Amino acid sequence: MNFPGILAVIALEVVLLWGGLQAKADSPSASTFNLQADQPGKLEFFGSDTAALFAKEVNVSFQGVFEHNYVSATDDKFPAGFVQASPIPQGWSGTMWSRDGGTFLRELVFWGYYQHACETAQFLMDAVGTNRDGYIAFPRYFAPGMLHESGTEMDGNAAIMIALVTLWQRLPAEDPFRARIYEFLHQPSSPVRGIHYQLQKSPLIPGTGEFAGGNPKDPYCNVVQNNLCALAFLSAANMEEESGDRATAKLWRKDAKTLFHNIEKYLVADDGAWIWCIDPDLQYDPAILKKPINVGFGGLNGVVCMTSDVLGFDPTAWPWQGAVEHGEKTFDQLYAFPLRKQLFDKYGIWTQFNLIHQGNQTGPSYGQGYALQTMLLLDKMDLAGHGLDFLAHATFDCKDVTFEQGRLNPYYFFERLYAPGVKGTTGCGPLNLVNVTEPLKVARLIVGVDDTSLDHVQIIPRLPSSWTGYRVENWPIRTSHGVVRADIFCEQKNGSFSFSLQVKQGGPIPRLAVRVPQKSGTTWKRQDNVQQFKFDSTP
Repeated sequence: MNFPGILAVIALEVVLLWGGLQAKADSPSASTFNLQADQPGKLEFFGSDTAALFAKEVNVSFQGVFEHNYVSATDDKFPAGFVQASPIPQGWSGTMWSRDGGTFLRELVFWGYYQHACETAQFLMDAVGTNRDGYIAFPRYFAPGMLHESGTEMDGNAAIMIALVTLWQRLPAEDPFRARIYEFLHQPSSPVRGIHYQLQKSPLIPGTGEFAGGNPKDPYCNVVQNNLCALAFLSAANMEEESGDRATAKLWRKDAKTLFHNIEKYLVADDGAWIWCIDPDLQYDPAILKKPINVGFGGLNGVVCMTSDVLGFDPTAWPWQGAVEHGEKTFDQLYAFPLRKQLFDKYGIWTQFNLIHQGNQTGPSYGQGYALQTMLLLDKMDLAGHGLDFLAHATFDCKDVTFEQGRLNPYYFFERLYAPGVKGTTGCGPLNLVNVTEPLKVARLIVGVDDTSLDHVQIIPRLPSSWTGYRVENWPIRTSHGVVRADIFCEQKNGSFSFSLQVKQGGPIPRLAVRVPQKSGTTWKRQDNVQQFKFDSTP
């Protein structure tokens, strides 16, 4: 979350009232997980000051979340698997937001923290309640007095559903927790069936919150939330298909197709860019779109970013090309705003709003983070390199920012960044969870390992021109044989491109394709039954 004017006053008071959640976590049915068994992937970028600095910020911030936000064992304050929105005593510490929980669970899975991911997934499934229609629906956030309550922020609901399927796909078939995830998402009251129920009543799914109409109460049909719901249907369909329930998979794919169609019908402006939201009666509401929190909001880039979580890292192959067409027009429209363009061209800052903070503020999540992900996915590499320069150095240098509760570590990402020379506070401060998760995804997009398809693995490196390469170790890759671990090295230097992959555990990778940059575009190198794949490409 990223609310202007949030005060850091919610911290220590919230940690004493979790008796119900603790009892749930200590119940005989709760599983325990060996967190020390996790062997995550390791990452290094090199070739420029920005490359090295950004890699360190990513690695140190990720570990900082485990140290300051993540609850690894139930105590008298929090249940295991709970992940605080910010460290105590910063703003919103002591709460766990569904949207943040979904994106952090996503990163735990893709980086290979499977035991931590299971623990957090268990908390989410244990803590959620059902809505008045009888369906599971995650609340805006978990906090004292909100055990087993439900909510209507569809972005948090859908993000958690997608992350749960992503985890299910990577757990061994015999893992009992895998069966629990399936039952949670398949049961008659499942959150997937809940959005199906909503879709029977309206062409679009209404939701509330920051990613709806910009407020926590009034429902609106938002383009990001509806896109995420469609992606959740596709994700659940993949799970059902892999489990052998083709009838349910077919139904969820039909729902996704319906939503994609209706998004283009109702949420595209005459100029081809996205309309942020319409009211539940499917009417355009100028007043809500003129609210400062909605004007020029960087969350509009979320459609392209989030689509990659389910459809992969190659937008040219997405079955729904509307996400690309309208997403790029929206990006261009945001970039054309005079102040944003002026500041980005000069400094590399992609401002998060047109009006809030006089258009001078961004953050590693919905502003800079979503913009960078969109730039990378759409292969706008010069822009991405410029934006990465700003994110890395503004995070480390931050001369004009006041840390109200202390900085903790100079490499930690924090909530608010400002244009050079503009003074401000950090809002929820260092390690605000969503402001860590989105740079983690930026790093994964640069590496480019795309294992969203069970049929084949793609690797699409996206290195800024000033960077020379990356090295990842023990990187988890999903295949039809299960998850394998690989070391990957990628280097671009003097116009040549070098790549090597060595499977260290498991394998082989049945089908692998690597996208290779060339002067005239890109080409693909392909190999089957891969234990080792190494090549050099010259212009």
